[in-house]
Amino acid sequence: MANEIEKLLTQFNIDPQNRKIRDYYEEDNLWRTLKIERDENSHSAFIAWLLGTETTRENSPILNFLNLIVRCKNDNVVVNQGYNNLKTAILLGTIKFLSVDITAEKVVSKISKIRYNDRLDIYINCAISGVKEYTKLEIIIENKIDSSEGGKKLNELKNPTTEEKQYTEMSQTERYYFVCSKENELRQDKLSDTIQLFVFLTPQEETPKDKHFIKITYQDVVDYIIQPLLNRDDLNPHTTFVLKEYLRTLGNPYNNKITMATTQEEKELLKEFYTRNEDLFRRALEAMKDDTKDDDDKKDFDSMLKSMTDRKSRRAFSINREGSYKMYQVVAEFTKYLRKQSKSFEDIEKLIKDFTKEHKRVHVSENKEKVYRYGKHYHEDTYNDKKFYVTKEWGYDSVSDKNFAGLFNNVNENYPDFRIDEITQ
Repeated sequence: MANEIEKLLTQFNIDPQNRKIRDYYEEDNLWRTLKIERDENSHSAFIAWLLGTETTRENSPILNFLNLIVRCKNDNVVVNQGYNNLKTAILLGTIKFLSVDITAEKVVSKISKIRYNDRLDIYINCAISGVKEYTKLEIIIENKIDSSEGGKKLNELKNPTTEEKQYTEMSQTERYYFVCSKENELRQDKLSDTIQLFVFLTPQEETPKDKHFIKITYQDVVDYIIQPLLNRDDLNPHTTFVLKEYLRTLGNPYNNKITMATTQEEKELLKEFYTRNEDLFRRALEAMKDDTKDDDDKKDFDSMLKSMTDRKSRRAFSINREGSYKMYQVVAEFTKYLRKQSKSFEDIEKLIKDFTKEHKRVHVSENKEKVYRYGKHYHEDTYNDKKFYVTKEWGYDSVSDKNFAGLFNNVNENYPDFRIDEITQ
C-alpha cells in the first residue's frame, strides 16, 4: 500500500501540469501587493469603475448590469413604481443612457433629510431615454464582502426627529430603503420621473433584510458582466489588464476567506487538476474514512467516494484503441487529424455539420464566441501553434444518427485510421 501511495505522490510532484493551478493562485497581482483583496471599499470602487466604462456602447457593463438585475429579481422582491416600464425597455433594448454618474461611499445626509452620515456603498444616477414615462434612473447598491448586514444604530443625534428615531431601529438595508426611497418623502430632491432600484451585492448566501433589495452575487458579475467584456476583441489592453488582475483575486484560496467568484479559466484548471489526480484524492478520502470513528463522517466519506465512482463511470471514448477522451476531446482530436490532411477549419466544420445533421450551429471554429451556446463553455485546443475552439455541447445516444452519435458512426465508416470506440467501465 505504501508503494502505491508513494507512486501517486511522486507522480503528483513531477507532473508539470499540476503546477499550473498553483501558479494561477500564487502569481502576484496589484490587489495582493496593496493587501486589499478583501477590502470592501476597494471592491466597491472597482465595481463603480466597471459600471461606468463605455456607458453609451451597446452591451456596456451598465446595460448588462440592468439585464442581470432583471434576471436575478425574484417574486419575493417588492419593486418600486416604474420597474415594469424599465424591464420592458431593457428586454426590448430601447433604453439609452444620456449620462451616468457613479459615486462610491455616498453620504446619505447629502441626499436626504436624515442627518446621519452613513455611506451608500455605490450610488448611481442616470439620465435615460427610451423608457416610457421616465427620464432618470437611480440605483443604490449595498456591497458586502465578509461582513454581515448591520443591525440597529447605537449612536444617537441631538434632538432627533421622529424619522431619525425610526432610522436607528432598522437594519442596514432597511435604513437605506427608508432614507432613499421616494415613497417616504425624505429625499432632498424631487424624484417624480425617476425609477429606483435597490441592489444587494454579495459573494455569500446572505439575503438582504429589506424586501426591496435585489440580491446579486459576485459570480453573477463575473459571468454576465466581466467575462463578456473580456471576450471582446477590441477591448483596450489597460482595461483587459485591470479586469484580469481583479478576477485573479476573487477565488484565490490564499485569501483565507470565502470564495467570492470563480472564473472559467480557474474552473478548467481545477477540473483538469482533479482529473489528473483523481486516484490520489480517492486514497486521501479512504484514509480519512478509515481514521474516523464518527458514523456520520463515515457516511459522508462513503458518499463522496461513491460520487467519484459514479463520475468515473460516465462515458469515455478511445481513439485507435488508445487513451480516454470526452466527446468534445474526440472532436478536437478529429479536427487535428483533418488539419494534418490540410483541411481548413471551414471544411472541417462543414463535414461535422453533415455528420451530426446539425446545420444551424457551430461545432469547431477559430472564433471562440461562435461555439459558446446556452451557458456551455468551449474547449480550447491548438494545432501548429494556432488556437481553435470546440463546443462542449455534446450528447451521445447510440441509437441516434445526430449530434455525437452521428459523428461517431460517420467517422468510423469513412475514416478507418481514426477509429472511435466507447470505453466500457
